[in-house]
Amino acid sequence: MRRISIVAILGGLAIVGAVIGARTALATPPSGVGATFTARATLERYHFDSNDFKIFQKDREDIVMRELTIAPGGNGGWHSHPGPSYVIVTQGTVSLYHGDDPTCTAQRFGPGEGFVEGPGDVHIPRNEGTTVATLLVVFLDVPVGGAFRIDAPSPGTCPF
Repeated sequence: MRRISIVAILGGLAIVGAVIGARTALATPPSGVGATFTARATLERYHFDSNDFKIFQKDREDIVMRELTIAPGGNGGWHSHPGPSYVIVTQGTVSLYHGDDPTCTAQRFGPGEGFVEGPGDVHIPRNEGTTVATLLVVFLDVPVGGAFRIDAPSPGTCPF
């Protein structure tokens, strides 16, 4: 009886491992993306409130800033973030696709334009142009020491 229990437990662990491995295998990794720099800091709780902007961080969290480059034909892979991300395009053009858009319609952003990626929003940035695209990105609400990017499988709404 005890032997069967150990076999059942080991079998269950193998199934869990296979499921986790399959989820990782389904992720869509970036292609042609580089990070020129990454800066990270831990912020204590804070609250900021003006007429047009409010931010409230109830727990200690990290903030991460990166400069990213996407080569022509490259993409950031399907992914999301644990908190909001503010993106500024400084060079080139980025086509942003959202996983919940059944029409797979790109939003295009060029130099001097920006956008916000919401927490949990599965998306993929692509460089469909002929020059390198450069982005400055600030990730908020990142767990202390944790991931600011969460890989995701293709949602199947786009042909790529």
